[in-house]
Amino acid sequence: MIKKSRTRAFTIVSIIIAAVFWSFDSALHHIIYKETHFEIIPDDFNELWMRLVIVCLIVLFGIYADAVTRKRMIQEKQLAALQTYNSMICATHHILNNLLNQMQLFRMTALRSTDFDRETIRLYDNAIDEAQDLLGRLSRIENITEENILASVDPGKLEYPPGKHGATGTENPQG
Repeated sequence: MIKKSRTRAFTIVSIIIAAVFWSFDSALHHIIYKETHFEIIPDDFNELWMRLVIVCLIVLFGIYADAVTRKRMIQEKQLAALQTYNSMICATHHILNNLLNQMQLFRMTALRSTDFDRETIRLYDNAIDEAQDLLGRLSRIENITEENILASVDPGKLEYPPGKHGATGTENPQG
């Protein structure tokens, strides 16, 4: 309930201001214009119409201010989520780049060894290339939605340069 009243604060304030205006205008007519009775609802149609228009404008302004405020709050939340996502991607880049660099030590040791299977090294290289490509695609997402994130890391959509093998060990049809 508290949260809802905060999001409608301008509407509530505008209703209060409209009620104060209505009361003040009634008092003004009674005191200044020396009307015989104090009328909350005036008998004169023109006076009633004028007050209703002003009250409606005040309340509509409050509703509009709440809508603009709500929209702004949503945009700020989206910006905060985008900043969090970008920070996460940066941290992920750092961690994975460190891992990939450390894995190069294993590759160099395997290349020096005459007993190590060259096909395994090729599969290892393909896995490293795929990880780098997926990480790059993940960091280039502009419209951050769950669908776009999942689509960016779908290994079935990777394109390998000519002469490179896919992660499954099959030749790329382009090469």
